[in-house]
Amino acid sequence: MTIRRTAALCAFFVASLATFGPQGAANRGSVDPGPVVASTQTSSWDAATLVPGWVSSASAGGLDLDFRSFYDPKREKDERTQSRAYQSLMSELALAMGSRMVGPGASLGALGFEASYELSFVGTNSEADYWQKSAAAPSATVTTGQLRVRKGLPYGLQLGANLTHLYDSNMWGIGAEMNMSLIDGFVNIPDLSVRTSINVVLGNADLGMLIAGADLVLSKTFGIAGIMAIQPWASYSFAFTHVSTHQIDVYPTESTIQPDLMLLKQINNTSHRAAFGVRVVVTRVSIGAEFLRSFTDDLNVVTGKLGVDF
Repeated sequence: MTIRRTAALCAFFVASLATFGPQGAANRGSVDPGPVVASTQTSSWDAATLVPGWVSSASAGGLDLDFRSFYDPKREKDERTQSRAYQSLMSELALAMGSRMVGPGASLGALGFEASYELSFVGTNSEADYWQKSAAAPSATVTTGQLRVRKGLPYGLQLGANLTHLYDSNMWGIGAEMNMSLIDGFVNIPDLSVRTSINVVLGNADLGMLIAGADLVLSKTFGIAGIMAIQPWASYSFAFTHVSTHQIDVYPTESTIQPDLMLLKQINNTSHRAAFGVRVVVTRVSIGAEFLRSFTDDLNVVTGKLGVDF
């Protein structure tokens, strides 16, 4: 595979990520304007400014979040706003923006390389107040697209990176992962591997979200006629999410001159998940499917994958 062909393939995947997937623009509703709000960053960096220009949009999408609905005028002065609804919303967003396709546990090999596009359908509690008041067009199923690359290394190691987009929004995620195959390639013994991952959510000027995960994967490879391999797997996943917001200047009424400063309480959330799936490889093309269940959120994620192995 030449450098030119590799670059062309990567360009195709990026174009697909930015183009495909339901946008839902025609179905967008309106959010109750609530109190007038202006955002003032107190942090030394702004995640939104890290998003490249070609992935940003001037208009808000139906799933872009507005945190004004969590404003509490009765709180004590300088007290951080605490909200169970806000915590639930962030937990569901983390489920949508995290890493996908945990398995299989078999390594790519020291010279292996894989590029793939993964389309996920993520369940949400769209009828809950925290979605209805925070998003213009909440949906019971939100869609994400993820461009992912993985490189095999000696001793069963693999390194990977991903770029994720939540369709019908301006939110993107970038992430990295490392996978180690503990048992790999034995005829009568399943493959066993562990994966660690980290993802950062970008695109909302008021939000800072970091998602760290650890996965344990059990899988087995079955060869068919020397031209096809079927790799079913099952996994357990643990995810840790840290969420913080910038300071938000809230004007409760249009006549208010001095703003009320709102800062939502930081969240450190954990989640337990289980997944099973299958990957089919024919020569250099792979397709896959995964069903993931989040026991903490009581929600499901279904993912489909199309990849190319080198």
